[in-house]
Amino acid sequence: MIQKKFNKSFDDALTQAYLFQTNFIANKADFIAFSSVFADPYGADFLDLITDADEMPTFEDDQNEQAIYTLQVEESMEKARDQFKKLSFSIDIAWPNSEINQRAFRVNLYESSRQIPQKMINLLQNAHAKAISTTFHADFVAAGFSAADITLLESLANELTQRYNAQQDFIQLTFERTEKRTIAFNKVWDEMVKISNASKMIFKNSPARIETFLLYPEGTGPGALIAPTGLSFTISNMKISWNSVTNATSYIASISTDGGITFEEVFTGVENQFVYSPSVDGTVIVKVMGNNANGHGPEATLTFSYFSVLPTVENVEISLVGGSASMFELTFSPVLSATAYKIYKSEVAIGNLAGEYTYVTDVTGTVYSGNAVSGKRSWFVVKSSNATQQSGFSEAVYLDVAAGPV
Repeated sequence: MIQKKFNKSFDDALTQAYLFQTNFIANKADFIAFSSVFADPYGADFLDLITDADEMPTFEDDQNEQAIYTLQVEESMEKARDQFKKLSFSIDIAWPNSEINQRAFRVNLYESSRQIPQKMINLLQNAHAKAISTTFHADFVAAGFSAADITLLESLANELTQRYNAQQDFIQLTFERTEKRTIAFNKVWDEMVKISNASKMIFKNSPARIETFLLYPEGTGPGALIAPTGLSFTISNMKISWNSVTNATSYIASISTDGGITFEEVFTGVENQFVYSPSVDGTVIVKVMGNNANGHGPEATLTFSYFSVLPTVENVEISLVGGSASMFELTFSPVLSATAYKIYKSEVAIGNLAGEYTYVTDVTGTVYSGNAVSGKRSWFVVKSSNATQQSGFSEAVYLDVAAGPV
């Protein structure tokens, strides 16, 4: 990725560039006398470069446009969820207690799909294909799920596909837009460096005029900077924050979602926090540094995992422990971004499938211990969770405990 040639925010660099151009025009005769490279139309060309950089979409522009795409996708997702719930209700009416038909329409996959556009698209497309088939169509209509409702499944799948693809295309172009913005500003900075270097020779006997063309003010400045401390991501409010840095007048934050290969500048400002909604699931690397008139300080780095929908708990196992006839341990693999795990249980007669699951407790580790009921089959499922999210149910496991002697 193309890197900035300066240690300022884009806004700060742009403000200084306009001042440079104004002061250059005011002292143009001195610059031209020093070197013909500054002859007309240099001043006008310099202004054109600044104007081109100024007209580039800002990060805030990108975020605002991306938010529009995201809202459109969520609008379609909400309509898709409502229609699929209506479909599920109609299945219960048409074929009461039919697990086969529930699975044929993938109702069992709804909870794990309801927040993921690609999965919702698949659910809608599968539902439409099944609903128009001769096997199901007449029974659906008789249950109150009309032909228009069936057609709407396909329409919503198409609408969601179009909006989701548009959102992803825009996100993919973010890298290209960032590079174009950086190239435009680097061209401006190159001319500022040229003017600044020349000014030190042209005005060598006038420190005040040299000061006008310094890229970074000289002298002791506002003091040294250290790396920010307390850098963290809080999922409940989707904010990245850090402790204020002594002597810092602003901050720059950059983010990588490809394992640190490339970083994109996502925040410049005076606040020590900003809202961040990852565009993809997985590992996020954040770098933050403080800035002042002397440049930027050392970076602080944070790595965290984020998932728009928490992954389902895997590798759930249950077994008796300690030679006990009823004490068990339920174990499972950890889930990235989860802070707790919700345990659910269903007690039925030995040999039976699980009935309705009831919540038991939360655990922060990946082991849950307890005593199973004698003469019962105890089914267990697990959900991963954090401050704002819950996954779907894990695969179910069970433990049979034979009844003791009477």
